[in-house]
Amino acid sequence: MDWIKKHTDQFALALLALVLIGLSSMLILRTQSFNDTFATATGPFTPNEKVPPVVLDQIEKAKGALKNPPQWNEIEGVAVGDPPVKKRGSIFVSDYYVIGDKGEPEPPDKGARNTDSLTKKPIPNSWFSKYKLSPFDAGVALLDSDKDGFTNEDEWRDGTDPTDKESHPAYYTKLFVKQFIRVPFRLEFKGYDGEPGRDRPDRFSFQINTLDLRQPSEFLKLGEKVANTPFKLLKFEYKTKLNPSTGEKDDISELTLTNLVTTEEVVLILNRITDSPDFYMDFYYKWPNPQTEFRVKKRQEFVLKPDVKAKYKLVDSQEGKAVIETPDGKKIEILPDPRK
Repeated sequence: MDWIKKHTDQFALALLALVLIGLSSMLILRTQSFNDTFATATGPFTPNEKVPPVVLDQIEKAKGALKNPPQWNEIEGVAVGDPPVKKRGSIFVSDYYVIGDKGEPEPPDKGARNTDSLTKKPIPNSWFSKYKLSPFDAGVALLDSDKDGFTNEDEWRDGTDPTDKESHPAYYTKLFVKQFIRVPFRLEFKGYDGEPGRDRPDRFSFQINTLDLRQPSEFLKLGEKVANTPFKLLKFEYKTKLNPSTGEKDDISELTLTNLVTTEEVVLILNRITDSPDFYMDFYYKWPNPQTEFRVKKRQEFVLKPDVKAKYKLVDSQEGKAVIETPDGKKIEILPDPRK
């Protein structure tokens, strides 16, 4: 070690000489083997005629994919494909959300942005989405999407398809009461001769006056017919009522008449004019093209356009309400339109 320290330069030259000798030996050996390697590379080639088997699994899988290509699901709640995949929104477009009543984002098919103008009930957004209508379009509930004369809210109320002209509510759903018209009964009960409690009603004579006929008063007994009318006297009932202004009892006896044609009964009160059973009703018909008004008498038939073959009949009425009979015999209650 002392010699190496004293002769460092000689030691380095000796070490370098050894490395050069090693590299030279390696180069000589590679040169000697080159001829053998070159001869092998340039020698005759023997082809391998054995072909490995073709793997067709991926090809068969690709054929199956072509027969059942992927489908984009546009219908909510319906799974498409195998395995089934639920709707994820429009292709290349992310699902959109709206800010709900609580100030939080929510899917647009939740909640209700429209209210039925007739019933004041909310119309679910999902109902509009079901028929590919946007619940966010201004006035969408009042639009007539299929041009059948009924608005979208009409179709929602009746459970029909707002995009199909052949699917719509009944025409009478557009009918509303305007006013009830009272008609005074043409006969008036003016008096009777007899003492209730002592005499039998079948021995009484009853005074009947007419309001629209120029004929003298008639004095009739029960079972007799009023001249020039279809009515006969049916029964009599004695009644009184205390008059608070006089402290006396007023006679409010009732005389019942029956119509020999319709069998309807009318109750006449002593010295009072009674409403006739043959009333009138004015209607609004709000099916468009155009909207109309018309008057109907009790038991009178009428039609509702555009179906002029279907016959309806007014069968009963009172203030603010009417009952009609449909062509198939159903009794339907008709009310005023609160939106007017």
